[in-house]
Amino acid sequence: MNPNMAYYAIQTKIISKKGRILRGLDWEKLLDCKSVEQLKSLLLENMEFSKLLNEVKNEELSRDKMEVLLGKFKTLETEDLLHYFSGSYKDFIESLLLEGELQDLSLILRKIAREESLEGVEARFIHSGKHETLPFDKLMSSKNVAQFTENLKGTPYYSGLKNLTKDDAINREFHIEMKLYVELYKNLMEGAKKLDKEDTDAALGIIGLKIDLLNVQWIYRALNYYKISPEEILNYSLVGGTSIDYKKLKKLCYSKSLDEFFLLVKSYLKLDIFDDIGVSGIDLSVNAYLYEYLKKKKFHNIGAAVSYIYLIGIIVDDFTTIVEGIQYNVPKEKLKSYLAFKM
Repeated sequence: MNPNMAYYAIQTKIISKKGRILRGLDWEKLLDCKSVEQLKSLLLENMEFSKLLNEVKNEELSRDKMEVLLGKFKTLETEDLLHYFSGSYKDFIESLLLEGELQDLSLILRKIAREESLEGVEARFIHSGKHETLPFDKLMSSKNVAQFTENLKGTPYYSGLKNLTKDDAINREFHIEMKLYVELYKNLMEGAKKLDKEDTDAALGIIGLKIDLLNVQWIYRALNYYKISPEEILNYSLVGGTSIDYKKLKKLCYSKSLDEFFLLVKSYLKLDIFDDIGVSGIDLSVNAYLYEYLKKKKFHNIGAAVSYIYLIGIIVDDFTTIVEGIQYNVPKEKLKSYLAFKM
């Protein structure tokens, strides 16, 4: 019995949570919603989401406010699991909260680069206040991009952003995001390697798959939209993938066409995730692939917690898609095709 992880307790909790979220929600009714208020009312009936929305049940929510609340859901669910871990296991699960910090870091940087006011920006934060690792007060006091990067000194993200310019921050958002993710996933992999072997293997298997998918997403965008050199694409890619090692990653970056890239990805992942990319887009393709993998995989170790956290991330993305669909009056059947979750 691992003294750092209450496995049976957490397994029972996760099974209950997944049941209430994946099967306890009437997704057809959710897709029928014509307003954010209707969506909020349905989510308030669900035990998991009601914890998130109870404080605002008497408020009229805008699309932006609902999207922020949904973003916080993954943070709250991760925090809820921390009680079942200690030692290096708790440290590892805490490191999964860092993604929320990076999203908020990117939000601040984007506003500073565009010379927009930071007043009230905290209301849009989704990261964990209890487990904060970045100097957000200091970052929000930055007057320009140079000061922002200077205020990152002492954090793992400084070296990757120290030469960042205002133009970079405005025009190379996805490049910057990939730089931040390099540090995030380095941290996750280092934490996973401090666990018992079975747990290390499970955690690295899921994280490695996520890295593969993020790389596929990045390289597709780079080839299709950015038209940058293969060397630069490779420089921004993540290492540590499960199915796509460095040699394969290099081949993807040096693809001479999108068709060649699609064929290589299909041979590496053993599945055509680009089958309907023209309809769904790259974000949904990788989310749907990860969702199907995690839904079928059974874990009897820390993989159960990691899998659940990633599943929640996908569900949050789907709910955000529904909120956007409500905003733009997207027909139900079309909106359904944009979801990773399949009814």
